[in-house]
Amino acid sequence: MLVITLLIILIQLGLAVVSPGRFVFFCLWFQAIPYFWTWNTQMVFDTPIGPVNVIAMQVFGMCLACLLVILGNLDIAMPQLKPYKWHLAFLGFCMLSLSYAPSAAYGFRMIAKLLGPPLFMIALQSCMKTPEELQKASNAIIGSGVILIAMALLARAMGIDSDPNGSGGLGPPGMGPPVFAAHMLPVSMLALAYCVCRPRLATVAFTLLCAAAVVGAVQRTSAAALYAGFSAILLLGTRGIWRVLLPASALVALPALVVFSDTFRRRMFFGNLESQDLFDDPTGALSKINSSGRSGLWDSTLQRFFSPHPIAGSGVGSTQDYFYSRAGSGVVHSEYVRLLCEVGVIGLVLFALAALAYIWMLRRYVVRAESSQQRVFALAGIGSIVAYLIYCSTDNAFDYVNQFGIFVFGLVGMAAKSRTWSSASDQERTQIPAASTPPFPNLLR
Repeated sequence: MLVITLLIILIQLGLAVVSPGRFVFFCLWFQAIPYFWTWNTQMVFDTPIGPVNVIAMQVFGMCLACLLVILGNLDIAMPQLKPYKWHLAFLGFCMLSLSYAPSAAYGFRMIAKLLGPPLFMIALQSCMKTPEELQKASNAIIGSGVILIAMALLARAMGIDSDPNGSGGLGPPGMGPPVFAAHMLPVSMLALAYCVCRPRLATVAFTLLCAAAVVGAVQRTSAAALYAGFSAILLLGTRGIWRVLLPASALVALPALVVFSDTFRRRMFFGNLESQDLFDDPTGALSKINSSGRSGLWDSTLQRFFSPHPIAGSGVGSTQDYFYSRAGSGVVHSEYVRLLCEVGVIGLVLFALAALAYIWMLRRYVVRAESSQQRVFALAGIGSIVAYLIYCSTDNAFDYVNQFGIFVFGLVGMAAKSRTWSSASDQERTQIPAASTPPFPNLLR
């Protein structure tokens, strides 16, 4: 396992130096794919910065490769940073908090998790030279989703349960339903963006397949993130009844899902409530909502790390240092709680400002889009950012750099990069291929 992991990292580093564009394509195609179903990705190896598992090695390797791409294209990369000043301020404060973090090793690991997605975004913007390359990046995102759906369905057909919690959710072994659903969120947003800009029966069918994969993972937060991201895309990308159709349908669909789906109802409530129990005593049912132990965990974690240092937090990586060094293992299961604990109110406010800046920037791109490519990527980007923010509420989006973060911020980078061609001459614009042409035209036609 270690040998193959190091080999893949070396391939990424080599591509970053020799062919940065191929490095981006390689990451988008394969970074989220579990190598083998039987691998234990939590297996720990001793390193100079402490015990590190396979996923952590992949994150460090990808960050280093992205830095090589950026340094090799510094004249292009530096101007790309201007729209991201709030995100840079957030990252800068997180790095500053290393000075009072209890563990330098866990602090640097957390910094790598936070740096990975924006580094990949800047690397993508630095090395994508033509609209055709952006289209190839789009194809790679869709392709990664196709591969993972096929792996998940194959595992289900073989009777292999990939969910360690036993919920029966869809997902490839070696990845599991939560991470699978997280990855499928940006894939679904890109599919819907294509569907909105140029609806075809095949693109509609593929969008529904992606949405079904997210719902099939049986993860409540992912389902909510899918709904929020889709709503944002329809609100900004359509007119008339389509703008409000999805939010309005949720008034019926979400209660119906809880009432008629035994799996979702058991995930939502304690005590194996039946459908009739919800109608007989709705107030009592609300008191039995299952937070999977998160509410108690959040309270105790906030008491330990936030309460003593509410303004600046206890230092980046402090919660992971506690959970892994003293409690054995575990995560906070809410990135907002983790931010409050580690970087306090200052860090959370900077993160919120960065998120709002991304949404405002992408909204502006949608409104001012001068080509179908700009519109597709801007819609996909804003849907992905909204889904990412929802997912952060009760799950570990920061930890899923390879499977989630680089795809969300990769779409943002693609939207920003396509925008840079808006000032091109009319002759140059005519060379831009229609972005509404669906990815995998032979598949989605």
